[in-house]
Amino acid sequence: MDTIAVVVAGVTGRTGEAVARAIHQTSDLRLVGAIAKNHGGEHLGARWSDSGLDLAVTSTIDALSAPPSDAVLVDFTEAESAFGRLEWAIQRKWDVVVGTTGFSQEQSQYLADLVERHQVGAAFIANFSIGAWFLERVAIEASQYFGQAEIVEEHHAAKRDRPSGTARRMQELLAQSWKRNLDDIPVHSIRLPGLVAHQTVIFGSDGQSLSFRHDVHDRSAYAQGVVQAVRKVHSLKGRVINDLGEILNDH
Repeated sequence: MDTIAVVVAGVTGRTGEAVARAIHQTSDLRLVGAIAKNHGGEHLGARWSDSGLDLAVTSTIDALSAPPSDAVLVDFTEAESAFGRLEWAIQRKWDVVVGTTGFSQEQSQYLADLVERHQVGAAFIANFSIGAWFLERVAIEASQYFGQAEIVEEHHAAKRDRPSGTARRMQELLAQSWKRNLDDIPVHSIRLPGLVAHQTVIFGSDGQSLSFRHDVHDRSAYAQGVVQAVRKVHSLKGRVINDLGEILNDH
């Protein structure tokens, strides 16, 4: 059976590790590269106590010992380091699956142009959990009947971007639905120890309110969405998608 070669950047981070483990355990995917800027030279099998995994961690993507010609780069890091790595991968005609958020509009447009030029596939998705995707769907439906909403997003204390990429996407979807500016939909960000990733959308109208909430308690919630994206991304050929539904509903 043919397998898809995958390189994961951010492999020692909490989300990156959960995603990399899922890829390693999936029979039609093959983990061939592990990147973590502060852990170059470590052995991933030793780190995971997995004697069957013989893979060295590199600090940069260009330090991979034998990069395949047609890999998928999965990136769960931060925008500053990810931008150059994604540019490197796309220019070598690798498909990319990206959970990293915080890119500027100019950076996002540049990467989208690069994807089109090199005819690779790209999934830039703020949240790969099915629950977050479903929350988007029900919020769009509710916006047809309610004219005001506010977003509350809660994350662990170490999360750098504020608001989160998930909240920004929700803000964009509601702004599109109501044909308003982003700033018309307030976002409240909370960063505290003990949290993982949580989002509530609160709609209000005269005499009533309606709330939808999604909670991620463990980062394994993102794994299946990423696995599906890795399987499907090559078929995009020159397109960037931001909606997990395009992956989940493509049967």
